[in-house]
Amino acid sequence: MLSGLAHVDLVCRDVERSVAFYLAVLGDLGLQPPVTFGGERGEPIHYLRFPGDGSGSLGLRAASGPEADQPFELYAPGFHHLAFAVSERFDVELAHDSAASAGAQILHAPREWPDYHPSYYATFFLDPDGFRVEVRSR
Repeated sequence: MLSGLAHVDLVCRDVERSVAFYLAVLGDLGLQPPVTFGGERGEPIHYLRFPGDGSGSLGLRAASGPEADQPFELYAPGFHHLAFAVSERFDVELAHDSAASAGAQILHAPREWPDYHPSYYATFFLDPDGFRVEVRSR
């Protein structure tokens, strides 16, 4: 039986920039500094772990080859967005403020999304590679 999502790996143009961004935005919410492992191409993969034991991690690895400069397209086949769950509405607001301070393009300030669920509260912004990121309270 599935118990959750173990990890998601993102391929980034500048891994150090992305590590710094995610720690700046989600570090105060418990995202841990990276633990690094070798990838199948010999590249380092930086796993930023979530605070709960066994709750998963975000892997960041460097882009390479001719696709390295390919811009992210929201509705192209593949990845659409990454959503992080937090405990409180205040945590959504903290992530929003941290993302804005880190220079992220804010797509939606924290607000309720009743079409998703009556108590759904979230913010959306772009990471340094243009990936759409959501932070929502449970």
